[in-house]
Amino acid sequence: MIAAWLCLGMFSGAILAQSPLETRQVELSPTVKNGDRIGRMRFLGMLELPGIKHDGVRLSQLSGLAWDDDEGILYAVSDKGALFHLKPEFNGNTLAGLKILRAVTLRELGGRNNLKPSRSDAEDMDILNGRNGRKGDAELVISFERFPRIARYHPDGRAIAEHDIPPPLNDGKNYRNPNKMLESVCVDPDRGIITAPEDPLKNAPEGYTGLYSLSGNHWRYPLAAAHRITALACLGRGEVIVLQQQYMLAIGQIGITLSRVHLPATSVANPLRPETIVTLDSRDGYLIDNFEGLAHHRRGRFFMVSDNNDLFVQRTLLMYFELLDD
Repeated sequence: MIAAWLCLGMFSGAILAQSPLETRQVELSPTVKNGDRIGRMRFLGMLELPGIKHDGVRLSQLSGLAWDDDEGILYAVSDKGALFHLKPEFNGNTLAGLKILRAVTLRELGGRNNLKPSRSDAEDMDILNGRNGRKGDAELVISFERFPRIARYHPDGRAIAEHDIPPPLNDGKNYRNPNKMLESVCVDPDRGIITAPEDPLKNAPEGYTGLYSLSGNHWRYPLAAAHRITALACLGRGEVIVLQQQYMLAIGQIGITLSRVHLPATSVANPLRPETIVTLDSRDGYLIDNFEGLAHHRRGRFFMVSDNNDLFVQRTLLMYFELLDD
């Protein structure tokens, strides 16, 4: 009985030691307070996270999020293949703090070795079995760049399986850059795993990129010049929240747009018609950063995280917000 309890303690976030992070509350803009509405978004707090090491892994370059409602854990994955177990704290409806439970490194399939550096560039994440009322059965679906692939992992970093990637996504030559590959992923109960490249593929029509399912369906998504898709969040029944970004660090401009789009059951010839929820642009005084990760929390509320690129001039920001229906 004691041995079984100790084994459970290794893998259950609920009984792991919880270390409060020395986060700092930061404002979205000098004119926006917690609870204020911008467009069809209600701002519910933002934290700046410290670049500490936990379990020997640095909390940095966070690019993907997934919420485990059964465990009450927010998973975050980094560009270096590190996976963090986080526990958000709230003051009413506002994000007030964060605890770190665990940090692990993603491993190669079928072994105990950590991912090779060339295969560790994780970019986005979603969860399976995260809302089924059972603890201990969650699987994390993670997309990668450099070598375009999507794989499933246990929350302790062990690889479960890699998914077959359909053409044209399976050929690295179709991408504009090795660092512009499978930037986003989410799981729809009906459409399956949905992904998108960071930049449009080489043969994409001007002004469009693509959303793809691993079953082979493809939808054209309108994308303005210099914009890129950095995260997807599937809400079910083909409804997807798309996070796209305009990121020009050299001139100090960052802009993000959250949109909602409906994916038909199969491929269609006509382009999708996304509905803009909110646009935040640093030129309008919004104190944002390189937001790349998005996760649905509960009801209409979401977490969003920025990748600091391990640069001292950038920040790791965790934002909490609510999408509003008019």
